[in-house]
Amino acid sequence: MTYPTPVVIAACCTLMAATSASAGTALEEALASGAERLSSDEIAELLVGKRVVARAGDKVFNFHYAPTNVLQGELQGGGWSGTGHYAITDGNEVCVSMAQDAGRYRCLTVLRHGDSLQKFNARGDKTFDLLETTTASGL
Repeated sequence: MTYPTPVVIAACCTLMAATSASAGTALEEALASGAERLSSDEIAELLVGKRVVARAGDKVFNFHYAPTNVLQGELQGGGWSGTGHYAITDGNEVCVSMAQDAGRYRCLTVLRHGDSLQKFNARGDKTFDLLETTTASGL
């Protein structure tokens, strides 16, 4: 019977460590690469009373975060629009509930990485890149 040499064992351990390090969520990876989590006050400044253009994959959306906590959204080019509500928590998240969510709120973390802004869901998956924010009274 042959046994692995110390070199083989070391190589396996290095590979396993590299694999587990890269197995983090997109949120963890963004934070590890220098992104900063926005505070509740920063999220409010960014979103409340603003029209936000956001990209998810190859789709671009317009959202309006009214000061009354009403959220309106539409897919650029048509095919989807919706209305719901949002709240900014003391835990530095923005939570949204559109009509199709049937009252369920989905809370998102907002990160700034250089000049880019991104939202991440509770699983740590990136959901949106925020492309533009402008003061507006609606969509």
